[in-house]
Amino acid sequence: MLKRLPAWSVLLALLLLPGAAAFVTNNQLTGSTILRASEIKPIDDDDNTPTNQRNVIVLCQNVSHDVASGIFDVNNLLKGRVDVLARCVTSALWVSNGVRADTTLYLMLSPHNVTVEVRGSRVRSLTPDERTVALYLQRTLWTGGGKDDDGGRMNHTGGRGTCPSNVGNVPAGPGPSKGKNPQSTPMSEEKTLRDARKGREAMIHRIRVAHRGKSPLPGFALHRDDNLQARLDELAASSSPGDADDDGGGGPLVWMLSETGDPLWELLEVQKRKRLSRRAASTTTLILGNQLGYSACDEELLRGTPFVREVSLGSLSLLTSQCSTVAHHYLDRFFELE
Repeated sequence: MLKRLPAWSVLLALLLLPGAAAFVTNNQLTGSTILRASEIKPIDDDDNTPTNQRNVIVLCQNVSHDVASGIFDVNNLLKGRVDVLARCVTSALWVSNGVRADTTLYLMLSPHNVTVEVRGSRVRSLTPDERTVALYLQRTLWTGGGKDDDGGRMNHTGGRGTCPSNVGNVPAGPGPSKGKNPQSTPMSEEKTLRDARKGREAMIHRIRVAHRGKSPLPGFALHRDDNLQARLDELAASSSPGDADDDGGGGPLVWMLSETGDPLWELLEVQKRKRLSRRAASTTTLILGNQLGYSACDEELLRGTPFVREVSLGSLSLLTSQCSTVAHHYLDRFFELE
């Protein structure tokens, strides 16, 4: 025989039941929505590989040996123009709250034949601020090759296709003055050189400590003995039947951005009118210069390559990072309409 419960206990149970249900529901929601930073995936991750891949190649000429070796101060990115490299990464890969999984960036540092590859589909925990990007670039450059006895970087020069016009343009740093007795150097100049040397050694020590024992960063890779000719050869070898130029010929789709080229939006309009199929897997490659533009031999090589077409975003010169953003915008609209 069931025992009758007091009225006050029944009322108390009715009051507590909604709260308990809400507590369970909130816990379930919290457990399903909170993710660690390492679990956040880029847009269109490898599980859903995009059919239209993009390569952005930035030809960075006159890069100093220290920058190419990862020896720079992340708190002073203007020195060595590391800020340009960081902005190139952000503009080529970042969109609102995500990273472009369909894009791979190549920073080709001349004349050292060193290339930093940043693959959007594999990048993890990267924020768009320049300092963090510079730290990622520094670890890639610093840990990507051997160190000499002084803790500095070994020379990365070598490989085929080196542009000879660039080599003489890189500042070599202070050296002994010709025709002068080193003992006659003013004391103030000696002190300046000594302080600069000590500052550089202290910076190298900080970089060594900061990156010691750190694992390689996902999505970042260093290619040594790399150059533009080898990169073009690789694009030609890896091109598929879906990769065709605008005239329907063979070879990969490679666009060299220049103020004097054919307007990019007009080329895309022609493709749209011809209803060229872009549903098959294809790759579009954009080639840009850094703040110094193209070197003479790189420009000659690009214009002499049959499958490279010179395109323009307008007669106004834009920053390299702005060119990446505008070109992405046109390509996004084109593939969206297909």
